[in-house]
Amino acid sequence: MSYSAKQTDHNTLFYSQKDIDQAWDNFLCSGGESKNLPVRDLIASSWERCLSQGVNPEQTVAPLLATEGTLHILRQNNTDLMKSARPVLAQARVFLRDLETILVLTDYNGVNLDVVGDPNCIENAISIGVVPGNGFKETISGSNAIGTAMATGLPTQVHGKEHFIQGFKSWTCTAGIITDPYDDQLLGVIDVSGLSNTFDKFHVPLVVSWANQIQLSLAKNASEEWNTIREISKCDFNNSHRNAGKLLFDKQGRLINHTQNVRSILDAMGIEYDPASKSRLSLEKFGGDSIVYPHDEGVWLADDWVEPIKNKNEVIGFKIQLSTNKRYTSTTNSILNNAANESHASIDPFVKISGNCSSIKTSIDKARKAASTPLPVLILGDTGVGKEMFARAIHDASNFCNGPFIDLNCGAFTKDILSSELFGHVEGAFTGAKRGGMMGKIEAANGGTLFLDEIGEMPLEIQPVFLRVLQERTIHRVGAITPIPVNFRLIAATNCYLKKEVAEGRFRKDLFFRLSTVVIALDPLSRRKDDIEEIANLVLNEIRDSQEITPKRISASVITLLINREWPGNIRELVNVIECMCYMSSNETLIIEDLPAGYQPGESLMNSGSEEHQSCDTRSNLDIAEQQAISNAIKEFGGNMTQTAKNLGIAKGTLYRKMKKYNLDNPR
Repeated sequence: MSYSAKQTDHNTLFYSQKDIDQAWDNFLCSGGESKNLPVRDLIASSWERCLSQGVNPEQTVAPLLATEGTLHILRQNNTDLMKSARPVLAQARVFLRDLETILVLTDYNGVNLDVVGDPNCIENAISIGVVPGNGFKETISGSNAIGTAMATGLPTQVHGKEHFIQGFKSWTCTAGIITDPYDDQLLGVIDVSGLSNTFDKFHVPLVVSWANQIQLSLAKNASEEWNTIREISKCDFNNSHRNAGKLLFDKQGRLINHTQNVRSILDAMGIEYDPASKSRLSLEKFGGDSIVYPHDEGVWLADDWVEPIKNKNEVIGFKIQLSTNKRYTSTTNSILNNAANESHASIDPFVKISGNCSSIKTSIDKARKAASTPLPVLILGDTGVGKEMFARAIHDASNFCNGPFIDLNCGAFTKDILSSELFGHVEGAFTGAKRGGMMGKIEAANGGTLFLDEIGEMPLEIQPVFLRVLQERTIHRVGAITPIPVNFRLIAATNCYLKKEVAEGRFRKDLFFRLSTVVIALDPLSRRKDDIEEIANLVLNEIRDSQEITPKRISASVITLLINREWPGNIRELVNVIECMCYMSSNETLIIEDLPAGYQPGESLMNSGSEEHQSCDTRSNLDIAEQQAISNAIKEFGGNMTQTAKNLGIAKGTLYRKMKKYNLDNPR
């Protein structure tokens, strides 16, 4: 069925299906050029988002995000929504039965909670994943009415070829969003879908009407619940003592009522919560619901301020009584912070970094200057040269020092796990998602420093999403639609040559330029021979300060031997050797005989004949086994690196690094 271009409203300008299909091909072939395409602006913008977020256009089905057990929990968490939607679902069962269409109700993540309507259409919809538990958020299922309505906040109709992924292009869908009447936070989406021949502009006002009906029911149910909370709390909000204030909340952290003096009391206590803002307040630690929307974390709440309100032994709300006598003021808080800052400022964070050679002094000077700026820093160097030590020193010397230092190794996880580790996820975002959701490392670093080691191992698919975080300073947890503002200092590190990774298409050029605003290169220990004695003595001093063993000294002969060795493991290897000598030797002065096997004069780790040698042989055998496993997997998947990495359970960047290590070629 084809429609000539015609204007009805901002959301329903339709072009011929043939032109849209050609536009889709041109859009993908051009790498995302959307100007002058014969598609609606709404659709062009959605296609751009899908491409930037790595949605696969060849996808044929919406992914399963909630298995049967998880779906049960998901429905329990959306009890209010499903209760309010029950009359609409009952209407739809009758109204849509002979119209070859279905109605879909989703949660705020676009995960299907229920599907009703024409039985034949329900059967056909199974083939594209329109079933309870599958997800239609734009970032995972491309342009579709549910996902695009969530992304824009507008009623949306997506017809036929306008869908981004191949599997949906024979369908038409129309969706309206459902928001909480309290603060307009997204609660879910209601959608009418059918094959393309069921296209009808009437579906737009229909879903809007049904969404409004659900919202009115939500408001009515909330009002009844609040009346119950008021009655049970017996809280008088008309009269209050000048130094005491009262607030009344429901389980979802929504403010029901408060005394007039609350704002002045909160100000006097140095608490920034504003009752007039409608910001939700987390009362989860007292038995309240987990809040996924922007909210006040409630860390300022004293335990003895909060009184749960129960109805038939079930917590339904909370009464909070403030008292200025129970908390120090903002002036006291400021004094404590200033004292902490002065104490911190008296210690130079870079004193723990040893070295007198010119290159390390240059690196320290550059790091010290970079610390005083908010600019991203990229630290380059071999494994074991002390990149994390530099990162921590930069953090401690920066304006972010009072915030957390959060580190993450990008090469230690598969793509999906790394995405969850970085951005976090909400409950039910995917099979196995942590109950209650999980805060990601980026969010955890808010107000402090995020240190990403082995940044070159970050999978290509995640890089544009991370770049957007750096540009917009907001994140979306996996499975969430509500942005979370973040402010953090980024320090990245790598032991690979990123420019080569960029040239070979394994690392995005725009992300590389963003990371490399300030670059600090650290020399390997083989170029810092003059620093070996100082580093060795620093390790001895730290062990001596720990008072775990008798203080030790190191002989000149040992220092000479250490200086004349190669250190492929760099500072980390040297530190391990010194620590081993200190703990294993009974001598007060460490001599050559105290050196571990493999480090004695004339020995190497590969010919020592000791347990260490056997350990190295084991590692060598493991390398051989790993090389063979990678080689076999590459052949099995015909050189498809994505499938090979997925089969091996490693990141694609890790796969390329190991291929380079073992001199393996791509057979393609």
